[in-house]
Formats: sequence, structure tokens, C-alpha cells
Amino acid sequence: MKKIMCLGVLSVLMLSGCMKGNDTENTAYNLRDDNSNPNNMSNNVNQDVGPMSDQNPNFLNLRGTSMNDASNRNNTGRDIDIARDIVNGSDGFRSESVWINNAQDQMTVTVDTRGKLNGNDRDKAIKVLRTKLQQALPRYSFQIRER
Repeated sequence: MKKIMCLGVLSVLMLSGCMKGNDTENTAYNLRDDNSNPNNMSNNVNQDVGPMSDQNPNFLNLRGTSMNDASNRNNTGRDIDIARDIVNGSDGFRSESVWINNAQDQMTVTVDTRGKLNGNDRDKAIKVLRTKLQQALPRYSFQIRER
């Protein structure tokens, strides 16, 4: 009796599942007729994803750190190189260290006088050097230390 009952239930389930026939318009999902949200299920890929398409968002933004980059970012490395070039280009001085205090926009330049200048000549040369530095980098106030 149990076998006949199980066979009957199984046959009813099989017949009810196949009763609809071969009607694929009503049973299968038709992607071409989907107007509710066509962008989520289509093969048309939006190629214009902007400048961050292939980049890892965990990397640092290094734009503006190279010497050839023409961005508006305040690049302190470039400012330090400019200050070194000015000090090394002036007579009687050689740059030793250049430090920037960003909190106060102050640049500390340590120079070596090479023993060539003394007294009033050294003071005049330091004033000229400070003037050159302020003309080249007007956003900083300069503190010049001698070694």
C-alpha cells in the first residue's frame, strides 16, 4: 500500500510539473523584454568610468610629487631643491640642510661659509642670500643658520 501511495504521489508531481508544455515565453526569463532595470543585466559595459578605473584606492595620491608634474599641489621637495640651488649658486655658501616647518611656513637653511667670508662681508652675503630666497619662494619666512 505504501509503495502504491508513493508511486501515485510521484506521478502526480511529475505530471503537474510538465503540464504547461513547451511555453518558454511565460516560464523563462527574457532579458530582451526586461524594461525594469536593463543596465544591471545587459552586456553593454560602460567604458567611461573616470580617472580611477585601474587604480588601487589604497595607494597614496602621489600626483604632484614629481619634478615634471604641473599640478597645483604644494610640493615641498621641489621647494627644498630650489632653495639648495640658490644657496649653492651664491658665492661663498654651500647648503648643508634645508628644513621646512609647514605649521608656520618657515624654512630653515643651514649653510657653510667655507671660511671665505667673515664679519661684515658675511652679514651682507646672508642678507643677499635671504633676499634671493624670498624672491624665489615668497610663501616661506627664512631662518639662515651658519655652520
